[in-house]
Amino acid sequence: MNKLLYTLVALVVGTAFSMAQGPLNCATQEKINALWAENPQLEKDWKKSFLENAEKDGDDTTVFIIPIVFHILHEYGSENISDAQVQNQVDILNRDYRLLNNDTSLVINDFKAIYGDAKIEFRLAKLDPYGNCTNGIERIYTHLTNNADDYSKVNQWFRPHYLNVWVVNSIGSAGTAGYAYYPNATNNQAFPIDGIIILHDYIGEIGTGTAFRSRALTHEIGHWLSLPHCWGSTNEPGVACGDDGIADTPITKGWDDCPTGLGADTFDICNTGINENFQNYMEYSYCSNMFTKDQISQMRAVVQLTDGHRNELITPETHAITGIDQISPAPCVPKADFVASNTIPCVGTNVTFRDMSSNAPVANYLWTFPDGTPSTSTAQNPVVSFSTSGYKAITLEVSNATGSNTLTKTQYIRVNNGWADFTGPKMLDFNDENSHPEWFQIDNPEENWARFALDNTNGRNGGRCFKLNNYKAIGNNVPIYSPEYYYYLQLGESKDYLITPSFDLRYTSGASFSYDYSYASNANTTTDITEELEVTYSKDCGATWLALPSGVLSGANLVSGGFASSSDYAPVADNQWRTKTITLSSGALAAKVMFKFKFTASDKSSNLYIDNINIQGSGFAGLNDFGINNDLVISPNPVVSGNNLKIQYTAANEPVTFTLRNLQGSEVMSTVKNETNQFVSFDLEIGNELPASYYFLEVKSASATTVKKIVVVKQ
Repeated sequence: MNKLLYTLVALVVGTAFSMAQGPLNCATQEKINALWAENPQLEKDWKKSFLENAEKDGDDTTVFIIPIVFHILHEYGSENISDAQVQNQVDILNRDYRLLNNDTSLVINDFKAIYGDAKIEFRLAKLDPYGNCTNGIERIYTHLTNNADDYSKVNQWFRPHYLNVWVVNSIGSAGTAGYAYYPNATNNQAFPIDGIIILHDYIGEIGTGTAFRSRALTHEIGHWLSLPHCWGSTNEPGVACGDDGIADTPITKGWDDCPTGLGADTFDICNTGINENFQNYMEYSYCSNMFTKDQISQMRAVVQLTDGHRNELITPETHAITGIDQISPAPCVPKADFVASNTIPCVGTNVTFRDMSSNAPVANYLWTFPDGTPSTSTAQNPVVSFSTSGYKAITLEVSNATGSNTLTKTQYIRVNNGWADFTGPKMLDFNDENSHPEWFQIDNPEENWARFALDNTNGRNGGRCFKLNNYKAIGNNVPIYSPEYYYYLQLGESKDYLITPSFDLRYTSGASFSYDYSYASNANTTTDITEELEVTYSKDCGATWLALPSGVLSGANLVSGGFASSSDYAPVADNQWRTKTITLSSGALAAKVMFKFKFTASDKSSNLYIDNINIQGSGFAGLNDFGINNDLVISPNPVVSGNNLKIQYTAANEPVTFTLRNLQGSEVMSTVKNETNQFVSFDLEIGNELPASYYFLEVKSASATTVKKIVVVKQ
C-alpha cells in the first residue's frame, strides 16, 4: 500500500493547526487546496453544507454534552502526561466553550457584543466501548507517539459515542501542534481518520502544558465542528486577506502573534476602519479567548447533523452508554503498570521501579521481587537490588476501595553477573559455541512482530547470525483497518535492540568494535531511507548508554543489499554484506563493557542481519588470558556428577582463585590455590548433589583471568 497516496486521499477536507512563534510550517491546507483543485465537487459539497448550516437558526438554548476520551500514546517519557493535566484541559475546554474564561475582559470593544456561549460541554467518558469502568484516559505504549500521523490513531473508540483525542510526543508535519478533520471528511470508510491528534505540551496549562498553549485543543475542536481558520483556506496566516465564510468574522490575513497597542484602527490590515478578530480561537495569535455568535451557530448546527456521526454524540442513549450521565460514579479499579530505570542491571546494583498505573487513583501497592532486596515493597516507587543473576518475574498489585489489579512481567528484568563474560579481544561469529549467542539480550519493547532472533542459515558465508525480522506477509484477505492491514504503515519509528555480552577491555590497547551487517530497504531512493542503526556502549551494567564516534549508520550507508522489493529479504552473496568498524576511545575500555544495537525502522524497512561481532586490539596491555598464558587444562569435560575435574596449569608468582558458578551466576563452590612459579595439578570435586547442567568455571589471578564452560552430566 502506498502510504502517501492513502494520506492524500484521507486529507480531502482536513485542517491542521500549527502554533509556533515565528514562521509556521504546516502543509496540510496546501494539500487540501490541491485536492479541491483536482476534485472541485469535494469543495462544493463542503461549502454547500457550510452555508446551509450558517442559515439555520436552530436550538440555541440546549447545552450539548459530548463524551471525550484521551488516548495517551507514549514510551514512558514526558509525553505520558498525568490524569491531572488531562482533566485540566477538559476544564479549559468547558471554560472556553461556555464563555466562563476570565480573559473575555481583554476582548477589544469591537467584538464584545458578538462573543458568545457555545453551550457545548465535554465530559470524560466513564464507560469504555465494552462497558468497562474508565476515567476517560487510555494509555498505550507505542512508537506511534513519534512523528504521529493518521496511522497513529490506534484503538479508536466508537466515534458515534466518543470524541477521540490522541496525545503524542511529536507530529510528522514539522511545526504542527495538532490537527483535526471537518465532519464530512470522515464519512463512510474514512471514519478511521476521525478525531484529533495533538502534542502533549499543548494539553492544559499544568505538567508539560502551559497557559500560552492551552487553547490549542479548543481550536482543534472548532475544526472538528467544521470551523475554518478566520483567514479562510490559505495554508497559514499572513499570506493574503481571506474570508472564513462566517458572517460576523471580518476578512483578515490572519494573526500568528498577539498585537500590542489597543488603539483605534490598529487591527484593520485588510479593510481600513474594520478591526480584525485576532482574539478568535480559530486564529494563531496566542491570545485567543472567544468564538463569535455566528461561529457558535455553525458549530451547534454541525453537532446536530449526521456528518461524522456528530449528532449521535449528544443523545441521552450515548450519554448512558459512555457513562457520562452518572452523577456520582464509583471509582474504577486501577490498572497496574510499571517501568524500571534499568532492565539489565548487574547483581547488587540498584534499580528504581516507577509506578505507571492508570485508570484510577491507587490506594495500595504491593511489589514482589524474586531474590530482591527488598523482596517485597508497599512503596509507590521502590529501589531494589538483586542477589543473583537471570530473569526476574516482577509483580505489582495495585488496589483501591473498588478492587485490585495485578501485573507480572516475567522477562522484563534480566540481572547480569558482576564480572565480564569475555576478556580482551574476542570474535563472536555465532557458529562457535564459545560465541554464546544465548548470552545476547533481545529487547522488543512493544512485543510486536518485528524483533531480533537467532537465524541458523543466513549469516555471512552461511551459518548463524542475528536477524531483525521486519517483513510480514500481508495477504489479500486481511481485514480492513486491522493491525495487519496497517502493519507497514505503522512500522516507522519502531525500535528494536540487541545487546551483546560484556567484555573486560581494561588491558586491551588499540581496541575497535566491528560487525558485519546486511540490509536492504524498500525505499525507491536514498532520500527516502530514514531507517537508522546505532551502536552505543555501557560500562555501568546498562544504567547509562554512551554514544560511539561514527556509531550511526543511516541512508545509503546502511543499505548493503540493495532494493528488497517488499520481500522477506535474506543475503545470498558476500557482496550484500559490509563491515562496520568503530574505534574505541579510552573511555570505553572498562572492566565490563556492553554494546547495544538500536534499529529505528521506517515504513520502508526490510530485514537486518548482524554477524561476526569482533573486539579487536593489538594485544593485552596488562591482563592476560589465563587459559592461554598459563597452559590451563581442564578434563574431563563433560564430567559425570560425583567425579572430579582434573585441573592443571603453570602458576606464576600469584595465587589463583577457581570459582564454579551456575547459569544464574550463583557461586557453587570456590577454592584458592596459593602455589607460585610451578606446575600445579589438583582435583575439583563435582558432588553427586550437583544437577546435570551447564556451569562456568571462573579462573582469576591478579594479572589474568578466563571463564570456561563446564558440562555436568548424570551417569
